[in-house]
Amino acid sequence: MSERLIYPQSAASRILFCSQHLKEQPIMSKYLTFTDIVFKNEALLLAALAELGYTNVERGEALPLYGYQGDERSERAQLVVRRKHIGVASNDLGFARTTEGYTPIISEYDQRTLHDGKFITRLRTAYNERVVTEMQKRLRGTLRREQQGKLVKMKIRF
Repeated sequence: MSERLIYPQSAASRILFCSQHLKEQPIMSKYLTFTDIVFKNEALLLAALAELGYTNVERGEALPLYGYQGDERSERAQLVVRRKHIGVASNDLGFARTTEGYTPIISEYDQRTLHDGKFITRLRTAYNERVVTEMQKRLRGTLRREQQGKLVKMKIRF
């Protein structure tokens, strides 16, 4: 004889029924590694992070990343902004060193919520502005910045 569950008809009863019959599973954000985004210069990356408000960056070798519940994840990075410096529901934010430079490791949750989902874009913008400024200093030129709608053009004259 098989066991048969009778599914309740009202919405409130269905919610109660489902919550009683489902096993609790921890909800975790998956970490995403952006291998196509590379920050070649560590000092410029740290300056760009500081501009976005992330001044507490831990440096080391194979530092573990932690989820919002404090659980250690398998991902490792050389630069880490700990979740306590980001927000209560956030995960750690990491940057793994590769032969090309540093690639961001960010959770799905933080990818959607940090800076209204524009964290990577804003970090790349801040980083690229620093790259151009460094180039301007090396060339001893003058920097001209033009805003064309959402596009920012930076020109160095030397």
